[in-house]
Amino acid sequence: MSSITHNLPGMNANRQLNITTGRKADTAEKLSSGYRINRAADDASGLAISEKMRKQIRGLSQGVDNTKDGISLCQVADSALADVHDMLHRITELSIQAANGTMSELERKDIQAEITHLISEVSRIGETTTFNGIHIFDIAGKTKEEIVDMELIKSPSAANGYMSEAFDDNGTFYYAASMDFSGINMANITKLIDKSFSFTCSQSCPETFEFKFVNGGGSKFVNSGSYNQRVPHYYEIDIQGMTDGSQIANELFDFVHNNPASSSGGLSGNEVSVSHSNILVKTGNDTLVIRATYPSFSNAADAIASAENQYKGSQYGQTDFAEVTGSTETRITNILPIQFGADEGEMMELEVERMNAFLIGISDINVTTVKGCNQALGKTRDALEAINRQRSKIGSQQNRLEHTIANEDNIVENTSASESRIRDTDMAEAMVLHSMVNILQQAGQSVLAQANQSNQGVISLLR
Repeated sequence: MSSITHNLPGMNANRQLNITTGRKADTAEKLSSGYRINRAADDASGLAISEKMRKQIRGLSQGVDNTKDGISLCQVADSALADVHDMLHRITELSIQAANGTMSELERKDIQAEITHLISEVSRIGETTTFNGIHIFDIAGKTKEEIVDMELIKSPSAANGYMSEAFDDNGTFYYAASMDFSGINMANITKLIDKSFSFTCSQSCPETFEFKFVNGGGSKFVNSGSYNQRVPHYYEIDIQGMTDGSQIANELFDFVHNNPASSSGGLSGNEVSVSHSNILVKTGNDTLVIRATYPSFSNAADAIASAENQYKGSQYGQTDFAEVTGSTETRITNILPIQFGADEGEMMELEVERMNAFLIGISDINVTTVKGCNQALGKTRDALEAINRQRSKIGSQQNRLEHTIANEDNIVENTSASESRIRDTDMAEAMVLHSMVNILQQAGQSVLAQANQSNQGVISLLR
């Protein structure tokens, strides 16, 4: 049937051409933008997945930058503490120099002047070292206060304040208070200097005994009075040059053995009398026990119960180990949160301990006397230990941050690869499709032209 009202072949060719033209525009958009998904209609579910991945990728990328800033802060802190290290070494050198007998009083004052300036510089570094306007070692923000137990000589009797233990002497038990020196080492031995412990004669005796640890001058004993007077007996135990608890325990025992307060004198073997009713017993290489000589008990439980009944709350049998057992150190740490992740809660806290001359214990160093020089050496050793601890902590945190960056870079890379497979255009496939659609468009245009020509035959019938 020939018709001029409806050109159905032309309409069909035009419809197909419009479809092809749309497909060509779509492929051209993908080729020019590089994305397979340019709008939600392209792939609704793919777009949702892709945007979620993009959020993670961009969040982690910023987290990497945050973490790098944290590393930079650690590097600034470590560099500042390295300078403090150098100054502490110099203070140590000057203290040793000032301790020499060839130094005059005037020369020691000159040395002290340099040390004073170094101490001031340590405090200045602690107060003014900044990163991006943040005072690293003196932050007025979130902090953590930590009470560090510096227990030096362990004793179960310390908390009770009296001889609350039982000493077993071949099956016979006596009141006792033990002392364990095994926790003493090179790092903390100087903390014993000028600290003391004491105990009272266990059987209604008016005598008290005090042991003080000193640094230099030799061990000393001062017998202040006779048995029937309420008098203290002082022992000074020189720990200069010692490096562990066994040396201190041996020095204390041997010195008491050679200088007993009791008229009964030293006993044989591992025991020595310190009063008419107290014996100091060496129970190990670094352990000592103060025990009563009477009464005796057949088991430990009865001895402990009797000691509590007789000594708790009384002046007899009292022990005071507070200085050498309950020593603590307060450390204030600045907390800086580092947001490394893309979601809430994905952060770590950088910890930087507060630091100045007072907090590391060198603010009162005075080398104008030989005694002060010896004390300065102990204080600088403790300060070096504190700075070593801080630098070690900062270094370990920097290493952690670097591992965090490596992990996040890996996550970003692999997530980006996955997001690319969803979102990006496969250029080779798109070019093949574009070429095919281009050919179809040209063919469609040709067919449409021929379809329009078919109606020309009707005109010849009308002539």
